[in-house]
Amino acid sequence: MPARVGRLMARIKRAKPDDELTLVEHLDELRTRLIVSITVLVIAVAACYYENHRIYKLLISALPPHHHKLVAFAPGEAFFNAITISVYGGLLICLPILSYQFYAYIIPAFSEESQKTIKPMLLLIPGLFLIGVVFGWFIVVPAALRFLVGYNSDVIQYLPRASDYIHFIAYTLLAMGLVFEIPVVMMMLGRVGILRSSFMRRRWREAVVALAVFAAVLPGTDPVTMTAEYLPMLLLYWLSYFLVKAVEPKGGLTDFFSSSEPSA
Repeated sequence: MPARVGRLMARIKRAKPDDELTLVEHLDELRTRLIVSITVLVIAVAACYYENHRIYKLLISALPPHHHKLVAFAPGEAFFNAITISVYGGLLICLPILSYQFYAYIIPAFSEESQKTIKPMLLLIPGLFLIGVVFGWFIVVPAALRFLVGYNSDVIQYLPRASDYIHFIAYTLLAMGLVFEIPVVMMMLGRVGILRSSFMRRRWREAVVALAVFAAVLPGTDPVTMTAEYLPMLLLYWLSYFLVKAVEPKGGLTDFFSSSEPSA
């Protein structure tokens, strides 16, 4: 038994760039990391299912006053909604562990020098995602619900269906989590020379329009939700500009996006 545990820990431990692993050893490591990830996810989902009643109450607290319960129209809907809540909650809880398993598997493919730059970027992913989720919960969701639930409330009585409400909250939080990953994506592209800060500065007008289109296709097509999602993207774009300017290689790869147009 101790020998088996030792082999398992050896597979979980991150390999070094100079480690020479065979194809079988790579696949074995991948299998082990998948098992760890799935096990952690199952435990997190089970914990959320055990506490699904409290999670329901937390979700309902985001609704405007006088809405104390969600409604269901099918016999099995309450059960499957609890499963849905558990899966979304489990993913959110174990995201840092899942991110580390992915990071630990791919990072040995890079040189030690590259790792010094890539490591901080990869470690930012779960943190920025959680910041986006928190921003979505405290800023975007309340603003969107106040507008949507209160719209024509004098002639329409709003009865929040559990499944629709859960998916609205989950998709909105997921969208905001992904939106806050923009700086990491931009930094990685800038670090390898694919994206240049000069290009971002020249094309900022097109970026403003592109981000508006992106906000329109995100969950929540009402104007309040779109605005609440669009404004952070503008700020993140300019934050990304300064980050790209800081990490881009000086005199490195030629930017194939660059053009001969004069700077604006």
